[in-house]
Amino acid sequence: MESTTQPKLWPSLGYRDAVSAVLFLKEALGFDEIANHPGEAPGAINQAVLRWHSGAIVTIHTAEPDVVGFDDLGPRIPIGIYLHTDDPDGLYERAVKAGAEPVGGPQASPHGTRDATVADPEGCLWSFGNYRGD
Repeated sequence: MESTTQPKLWPSLGYRDAVSAVLFLKEALGFDEIANHPGEAPGAINQAVLRWHSGAIVTIHTAEPDVVGFDDLGPRIPIGIYLHTDDPDGLYERAVKAGAEPVGGPQASPHGTRDATVADPEGCLWSFGNYRGD
């Protein structure tokens, strides 16, 4: 099995308002913006690359409703991302203070970890906790 510190899986999330999504993820969850390539339309993002403190990467782009059928998805995007943190309670408080919708407050899970979930302004679910994957 290949071993590396470079992320090999980069979720790519499309947002109606990608500019606001990038700002939200930086403020609410603490992502660092490492690249931002504008789209052709004014205010559009072709690809923004954000890094989580562990090195994980997520890319953000302006969704094209006629291509992805965004209008048919309803109020919540059916996507969920999990982030590892040593302080799920603190990250939850930070996210809610920055405008995230509380979905599941910090709580102990049945497998001995602590987890929480919020929704960003476009409904993408961001879960986080101290589960390391072991």
